[in-house]
This record gives sequence, C-alpha cells and structure tokens, in this order.
Amino acid sequence: MSKPKPVLEIVDLLKTFLPSNLYALDFSVSHYKSLLDKLKVSKDEKLFALRKGTLIDGIVEYFNLTFQVVSVDISFHNCSITKHFTDDTSSEILDRMLFKHSKLLIDISQKKDAYRTLPYLLSIPEETRDLLLKGFIDKNESMDKARKMLRLQIQPIFNLGERDITFFLRGRIWIRYYTPPKKVLEGEDKRYAGESQEELTAMYKMYFPKGIWKDIESILSEVLEEKLNFSIIDNATFSKTFIPVFRGMIEILLIDVINPKNRDKIEGFTGYILRIYFDRILLYTAKNLLLFIEKRDKNAEIFIKTFSDDTLIDSTGKKTKKYAIVDEKQQIWNYVTILSILMQYKQAKARIISQNNILSTVKEQMKQSEENLKLEKHSQVIQEEKIEIVLKKIADSELVNFQNNKASDPIHAKRHEDLISMKRTEENELYLIKNRIANTTIELGRQQKKLKHETEAKNILIEQTEPLKETYERIAKALALVLTKR
Repeated sequence: MSKPKPVLEIVDLLKTFLPSNLYALDFSVSHYKSLLDKLKVSKDEKLFALRKGTLIDGIVEYFNLTFQVVSVDISFHNCSITKHFTDDTSSEILDRMLFKHSKLLIDISQKKDAYRTLPYLLSIPEETRDLLLKGFIDKNESMDKARKMLRLQIQPIFNLGERDITFFLRGRIWIRYYTPPKKVLEGEDKRYAGESQEELTAMYKMYFPKGIWKDIESILSEVLEEKLNFSIIDNATFSKTFIPVFRGMIEILLIDVINPKNRDKIEGFTGYILRIYFDRILLYTAKNLLLFIEKRDKNAEIFIKTFSDDTLIDSTGKKTKKYAIVDEKQQIWNYVTILSILMQYKQAKARIISQNNILSTVKEQMKQSEENLKLEKHSQVIQEEKIEIVLKKIADSELVNFQNNKASDPIHAKRHEDLISMKRTEENELYLIKNRIANTTIELGRQQKKLKHETEAKNILIEQTEPLKETYERIAKALALVLTKR
C-alpha cells in the first residue's frame, strides 16, 4: 500500500542526511532537529502541530525501509523512538547484530538473480550462511534460535508468503517461493507436470543408478525438525504444507546433481522422485511423530488425538467422519493404546541395549585376555631361551672345570654356583609365566562361555521383542497412511 506523498517526502529528506542503514535507536535529537530545520518547522510550533502526524509516519516509514519496526513519540523539542526487537526476548546487543544481518540480507534480496538457481528457488551460499550464524555462535545462542531469528528476518525482506519456505540444508540457506502446479495440456501426465514418464525414468536411472533414498534420509530429520516439527505444528498446517515441504526438499537435492540443461524438467522430475519415495518419507515422518508421543510431548499428543473413529456433528446437523488410525489388521489405534505399545517397545529396546552393553564388556574382556595370553606365551618363549642360555653356560663351566682339573678353584666354584642360582631363578619365573598362561586360558574359557550365554540371552530378548516391533511397525504404517488424509 503506497504512502501519502507528504510522508514519502519526509522519507526522501531523511535519506539525504542520515547515515545509510541507521539503527533506529541511534536516531538522535540532533537528527530530529535537523529534520525539523529542513522542513522549516523548527521555529513554528503551530506548523509543527499540523505536521506532527506526518512527521511520525515519515520517521516510522524510513525505518520500515530497513525492516525495523518502531514506535515514535515526538514533541516540538524532542523525539523518542522505541525499537521493537526482532525477538521479544532479545537484548539490544543481539538486536543490533540482527540488524547487521538485515543489511546483508537486504543486499542479497536486491540482487536475487545472482542467487537464483531456479525461477522460484534462491540459494544463499555457505560462506554467507556461516557469516550469519557466526554472530549467534559467538554469543552462545543455540542453532535453533539462530535459524528461528534468521527466518523471522528473511520473511519480510524476501516478501515470503504463507506457502513460501526457507530451508537450512546442505550448508546453505534456500528460499523456495510457492508455485502453483504447472498447467499441462490435455493428454499430458499431470503427475509429472506434463513430462514423459519414460524420459523421467531414463533421467532417474542416469542420475541415481543406486537410488536417492540415502540422500533423502540424510536431510529428512532436519527438514522435519525445521518445517514439520510435531512439538509445534498443528494438523491443519501439516496437511497444508507437507507436500510442498517434501517437494522443496527433493528439489534442493536435485539442484546440485541435475544438468542445467535438464532444469526445465525439474518440477516433473521432483514429482517423479517424490512418487517413488513418498511412502518411505511418510513412514519416516510417522516414526518421527511416534518419538514425540513416546516423549509425552503435549503438542504431539493433541496432534495424534485428532485422528479417531468419531463422527462430528456441527450446528446444522452436518456429519463429518474423522480419520481413524487403522492398521493392516483393521485394528483401530488411539493415543492411549499407541502410547502403551510405545512404552513397552521402549522398555524392550532398553533391555536389548543393556544386553548389548553386557556383550560389549564381555567381548572387551575377551580381547584383553587374548592379548594377555599372547604376551605371556611370547614371554614363555623368551624365558625358555634364557634358561637354555644359562644351561649352556653351566655345561661349559663344568666342562672347563673338568678339563683343567679346577673343580676346587674357589673362583670357578663361585661362578658355577651363581649360574645354578640364576638357572633356579629363571625356572621360577618360567613357572610363574606358565601359571599365568594356565589361569588366563581358564579365564578366557569362562569368558567364552559367558559370551555364549549372554548372546543367547540377547537372542531371547530379540525374539520376545519381535511381536512389539511388528505392532510398532503396523502402527507407524497406519499413521503414515492417515497423515496423508485431508
């Protein structure tokens, strides 16, 4: 909506003498008096009174140009500005940092074509994203808050509507403007925006011979956390946004892979890939919702309670059948019964994790015992070699004594006794080594038996958990199916 000409004239006048991109709280009394002087109302209080409303609107509009929301209170001699922070809980220090971000984002918004990967998709590069996030990191703010604040800034600067989406994916910031489904000619395949299924199949085989699920899965949790967070989102918003969100996610995956000459087919190609993986994506999403239920998240509880076997009757008597969570065995599930299974399954998985920890400990002990046994056997070989050397020295000594008839020579007798003593010491050490080998062998055998026993115990737990796992999977599939109903 265009502003009245007098208001725009004040805005243009402020542009002539104020520093560019002035932070609102830095607008001083001196700036205000300069404005009054240039408008020739600084010495005429009656004229000021007549133009007061226009002055306020002009100052407000000037700061609106840099997406700063302010309240202005003026008198003939003074001006007071209240800055409404981007985040109500923020301090002025954080808000000043966000204002610096705004200036960078405004500059990008004025050069959209340089960041446009598709007519409706902007990609803000990694270095810019890192620069925007750095301020939050330096101030020990969480990444959740950083993304939330940046989204709040991006929305007005890039004029995003309700259906437009901001993604923080693959190291970049993506801005995806909503586009209505492509109109196709009569006889063309509407599912794939008029593209030939045969051609899309050939493209899929060329670009993704091993499939693309790993790539989808690698970012799906982040997409759910940011755009379809079950601790925040309601059923109506989910129903309205989940398809555009998943389409946008796949487009971002494709944009770095697809040949630029094929980009005109990206809408149809996105639809083709989404159709292939839609059930897996929804199942992953349903299991994500079940995690929130397991954690007793209140919003997720409200979300899932919307699905029931009830019939609503409005004031006119019109009946509306709600969608129930019905599994493949035609069993109907509600919040209470789902939560019961989830808690049982959680406990069963916890027992398996505990058993795995026991097995890991036993395996680590066995590994240590095997290393000890190896070292001791190596020590045994060395010790036996030492004894062989001493025995040879003893034999040589006895031979020399016999040949030289010096058996009664005190020096040779002492040397002989020392060798005998050394032999006894080395044999004692060998005895201890063999004992340690025997004990370690016994311990290793005990550990091997324990490993077998604990492995059997784990297998029993897995077997006992299997029915719960099967029930959990049935619930997840039923929930994935009902999530698509609108």
